Amino acid sequence: MTYLDCHNHTAEWSDGRQSIEQILERAKEEGVRVGLSDHTGMGEYLNSNDRLLAYADYLSQYPVARGLEMDLGRGFLVDPMVRKKFDYMIGSIHGLEFNGVRLGFAPLIKYLKGGLPDYNPGAQIKDWDAFFNTHLDILNKEFGEQEYSILGHCTMLPALARAKNPEEAFPEWWEEKLVTTLLLFNVCMEISNRWLTPYDRLMRKAVDAGVRFSVGSDGHEPAKTCNLDFPKKMIEKFGLKPDRIFDIKRNIENKSN
Repeated sequence: MTYLDCHNHTAEWSDGRQSIEQILERAKEEGVRVGLSDHTGMGEYLNSNDRLLAYADYLSQYPVARGLEMDLGRGFLVDPMVRKKFDYMIGSIHGLEFNGVRLGFAPLIKYLKGGLPDYNPGAQIKDWDAFFNTHLDILNKEFGEQEYSILGHCTMLPALARAKNPEEAFPEWWEEKLVTTLLLFNVCMEISNRWLTPYDRLMRKAVDAGVRFSVGSDGHEPAKTCNLDFPKKMIEKFGLKPDRIFDIKRNIENKSN
């Protein structure tokens, strides 16, 4: 199976550090197909339906799947006619409102990259059950308002800093409700090469429940773009068949489509 890497970012339209041509070259080297999904949402690069139309028009020049990565919690309603210009929409959380304060996840990202060794989310999040419920509330609200195809990097949450083993950091009740939400709204769970998520226990619950999956490198720079080693490992480990992996019907090798 030739996988569709649904999650890549460009320098032209988002926070990527690579051109579309560089992404396509990396895809050729890795033997995968390309989906582009630049950041969308209030305060993001693609923050209006007019900008989305310009983005879709620009991408139509290239043999790529056309996607978006909406910042859940800061999303806006995409006009149905605009949505039809895109093959899929990823919904991801990069921060959330908790107890009246917006918690951005930039410190978490620095921590996961080896910086901020003293990062302690517990200083702001004293009630973790309430935090996880807030996370689920955002997903249910946003998925209920418009059509999403994929939940991006589902465990890229401050809880990752609570323990070395994610199975100790994330509660099972949250995992079960997350899986139920994905099934309810027919949203795929992304297997992310950048964030190495989901972890085994969550993956097993999602597989057994019948959740579908997408694969993504979350590529921002050429060195890591279109690398799907972790998704391929998880697909093999859990015996996923091609019909459980998100793809698109449109032939993306044909630029006229």
